Amino acid sequence: MGQPCGRRDARSTTFLLAVVRLALTSLVMELRQLRYFVAVAEELHFARAAARLLIASPSLSQQIKALERSLSTTLFERSSTGVSLTPAGAQLLPLARATLDAAGEVLDTARRISEQRATVLRLGFLAFTLTPTTRRLLTEFGRKVPSVTVRMRQYEWDDPSGGLLSGESDAALVRPPFTGDDKLQMLELAADQLLAVVAEGHELAGEDSVSRERLACEPWLEAEPVTDPVFARHWYFRDLRGDAPAVRINATTVEEWLAEIAFGRGVNVIPSGMAEQYRRPGLAFVPVSDATPSRVVLAWRREGAPEAASVLARFAARPEARRPV
Repeated sequence: MGQPCGRRDARSTTFLLAVVRLALTSLVMELRQLRYFVAVAEELHFARAAARLLIASPSLSQQIKALERSLSTTLFERSSTGVSLTPAGAQLLPLARATLDAAGEVLDTARRISEQRATVLRLGFLAFTLTPTTRRLLTEFGRKVPSVTVRMRQYEWDDPSGGLLSGESDAALVRPPFTGDDKLQMLELAADQLLAVVAEGHELAGEDSVSRERLACEPWLEAEPVTDPVFARHWYFRDLRGDAPAVRINATTVEEWLAEIAFGRGVNVIPSGMAEQYRRPGLAFVPVSDATPSRVVLAWRREGAPEAASVLARFAARPEARRPV
């Protein structure tokens, strides 16, 4: 009775792999012997060539003899006074050098191609998206998916998409809403309560909570780099404040923005996931009782996203990727 097709295919595959391994082993051995031949030809001394190659002299002599047998040609004249190339050896020497150079070029080219194909993920982020949850996610991703190299770049408030809409990023950690977010796929990683940020001596500093309407009555600190109208409307409570005057500042970083609040120039809000990082003398954080939680999401383009972005998204979708250890 004949063998099942699957078994016959498996045996054929095993045989083919064995043949390939044998051929590769033979090729490596032949290149090594050529290197030995070139070393002896250049040194014209077996002991010096062996020292250069970091092998024992008897082993080098055996490999040269094996090469001569495989070529059916004597490469060296050996005598008590030394070693010299035979006419055949002298003729083959430049060919051996060229072969080794070509082999080296093959390896260098393969290495360059491999480096070019190395999977790199350009990950944009805004300062207020680096929370314990997202830090844990990126740490676990780096540990469990080493085949993807994550290159992070911080974006400021003038680009709430974290470089996604400009094409500078493959994926980004962002907090919607902002203009153009409908062009992106999003995976929610966490939702943080909003906290009012006020100066330590502000009348709201001692309150257990504050409503959006009450907070909107305060002088509102607005950073000039925030130019996206959708982003600004959300974070500056413009649905309640309307055309109420704001304190415009030129802060470009969270640190500068918080310093302005500590000096009593105005109020603003911050996600609770960042509060611990930014707690310091001079500031008070008060829960906003009726504010919609701020979502921190992993975003990537709906069309044309690289595979690395999908790899991160699939990893992030697993609850254990974000769960505290």
